[in-house]
Amino acid sequence: MKRLLLIFIFLLSLPIIGNAEDIYPKVRHSVSKSTDNTSIELFSDGQKEIIAKFAINEGWHIYWSNPGEIGKPTIIKSVSSENPIKVINQSVPQIEKTYEIMDEYIYKNTAYFSLEVQNPEDVGISFTFVECEDYCKPEKLMFKLDELPQTSEKICKNIKREAQDTFPKNIVSTVKKGTTAISVELPKHESITVIPAEREVVSGENMTVNESSKKTEISWQNISEQKRLKHALIVTPDTAFDVELKYDYFDLLYFIRIVLLAFLGGLILNAMPCVFPILSLKVFGLMKKNSGKSNYKEAALYCLGVLSAFWGLALILVFLKNRGEAVGWGFQLQSPYFVGAMLVIFFVLFLFMTEVIKFPDLSSKKIYELSALNEFLTGFFAVLIASPCTGPFMGAAIGYAFMQSDAEVFAVFTALSLGYAFPFALAEVSPKFLHRILPKPGKWMVKIKQILAIPVLLTCMWLAGVLVSQIYLPIDLNKNGLNWQKFDAVQVKEAADAGENVFVDFTAQWCLTCMFNEKTILSSAKFKKFVKDNNVVLFKADMTEDNDDYDKALSSYGRDGIPLYVYYHNGSYQILPVFFNVDKIDISENK
Repeated sequence: MKRLLLIFIFLLSLPIIGNAEDIYPKVRHSVSKSTDNTSIELFSDGQKEIIAKFAINEGWHIYWSNPGEIGKPTIIKSVSSENPIKVINQSVPQIEKTYEIMDEYIYKNTAYFSLEVQNPEDVGISFTFVECEDYCKPEKLMFKLDELPQTSEKICKNIKREAQDTFPKNIVSTVKKGTTAISVELPKHESITVIPAEREVVSGENMTVNESSKKTEISWQNISEQKRLKHALIVTPDTAFDVELKYDYFDLLYFIRIVLLAFLGGLILNAMPCVFPILSLKVFGLMKKNSGKSNYKEAALYCLGVLSAFWGLALILVFLKNRGEAVGWGFQLQSPYFVGAMLVIFFVLFLFMTEVIKFPDLSSKKIYELSALNEFLTGFFAVLIASPCTGPFMGAAIGYAFMQSDAEVFAVFTALSLGYAFPFALAEVSPKFLHRILPKPGKWMVKIKQILAIPVLLTCMWLAGVLVSQIYLPIDLNKNGLNWQKFDAVQVKEAADAGENVFVDFTAQWCLTCMFNEKTILSSAKFKKFVKDNNVVLFKADMTEDNDDYDKALSSYGRDGIPLYVYYHNGSYQILPVFFNVDKIDISENK
């Protein structure tokens, strides 16, 4: 009877045992998500470190930060610019040669990433990668880290140990002044492979290695002077090293050259099409005050307005850059809110200039104060409306600045602002030339003011068009009768490596110079003939809306502003002038 009773109790308890997990939930130590062929599991130590473990199905692979000659890098980033995620370390990739001609740097089976986040409870994280077998599939997995449980101390130690076994050792090396070379001490090894950690930074993706009995000398050539190599991976049969490159020297002569280029770029920016509308107000102000007397105070206020706007933009750009955002010159016009605000301001300005709205009748003291404020605001808004434009010399100077320290960024932006403010400041303090050629103020100025209101109205129409295109309209790549393709860095590289002629246009609806060039150069019969005669493949990166891939591609050419025109011939490329001459594009040899 006792045995029968025990068996009966056991049978009754089976449903409870089967649902034990519902009654006593299993303790979670991680969170995971999967695609068809890749799963990502996240472990947290409860502090700032997160370990991401990739498990990849047999026969499939994903790519390292530099995928090699084909593929797409695995990108990990925060969905919040206020709480960036930093990749501290990642597994050493496998080096494979596809079809015996193309190098690939890939992960098979398992890969680990060590991540650092400031506030794990308040951030989302995205993993963007391509998983490949005989064909490739782009994938993206999103996590909310406030749902990530704290991993137990024992499991956390084990997973960190597993990850550490796959990580390269970290070393720091100083780049010699005036060179692109480092010297490192390595353990004895039979063979060595050196890989740049980023694609399209090192020319030809190759690095020269010279070894002596004690040290290994590694040298390379950068694609551009503005984009420096920051990390390289050294792989030997026994050990791998992640080399962080330090550029602790300051080349004064080169820096002076860049500052002078920035000043010239700011000076020439006054002649760019996008600046005409706002500067027409300044021209009218100078005509109105045509007394022949120097106005040092108003010149200083105009310069201060220009400086304030440039410094404000520099401050925002540095802040975003230090948080890992890919931003460039003119970034604010990618926001429909900013474009809408500028549209309202310029429309009100137009109404004032046409006297639909009149200034209130104030005392002479108040009018004088408003005049001083007008000088400051004219300078300030002249910069905001000019910010989509990149003039000659300016692109190289800004591209260099964003690869340097924050202090150098502000120095370059200061030089830009001084060059930009110089012509009108000079006209304020030395007005004798204008006084000779202009008649005295009178009724004729009312008509001049109305004429100068036309470019302000055109600016309103342009801003309205940009706003509509940002909100409603799809981008038409083939509106000028040419077969433009949507820009893709991989496709551009494949076409260039295959020996095809490739033309890349970085443009945007908010860039007036870009639109001017599109009408006058890219839609011309001469350009169409050039494309047809040379079998040119056309790619367009439309940056009207924010696009991280386009921002990174722009930066890879050492530029942070548009328009930018790049022409590939025989596998190498040349950056064309802002207002390029089709007849002078070099199609005979590499650049």
